[in-house]
Amino acid sequence: MIYMRFTLKKSKKINEILQRSVLSNEEFIHNLKLSNELAIKTVNCVRLELGKSFQVPAEKLYPDDKFIDIISLLCGEWDMIELVLALEKTLKIDIDEEQVPDWTSKNITLGQWIVEFLHHNFPEPNKLKNWEV
Repeated sequence: MIYMRFTLKKSKKINEILQRSVLSNEEFIHNLKLSNELAIKTVNCVRLELGKSFQVPAEKLYPDDKFIDIISLLCGEWDMIELVLALEKTLKIDIDEEQVPDWTSKNITLGQWIVEFLHHNFPEPNKLKNWEV
């Protein structure tokens, strides 16, 4: 019975995501008040990797989606290392455990996680904000 409720809840969340309007990476970044190449590459990589892992279109993942809700879309196991490896490859950097924001908090959104990730890995503010591509 509990498994059935979980499956129905998961199915409802997937349907909510699938019925949304498409949100471009540019709109996603604008909502986070970021405007540089690092942000664009990071948002694109995170959305593509999560979309692939959880079988939802990347452009349907929004900044205000709770990270914990996204990872609960999958019945099996998911490891953050998959996303970290994709980010390392995309951004051409090495990322250690301390540079990965906590994604298990019930309230952290995808957008907040991305902003925290950028601040952990690129602490110079001028590299993050108001640097047009």
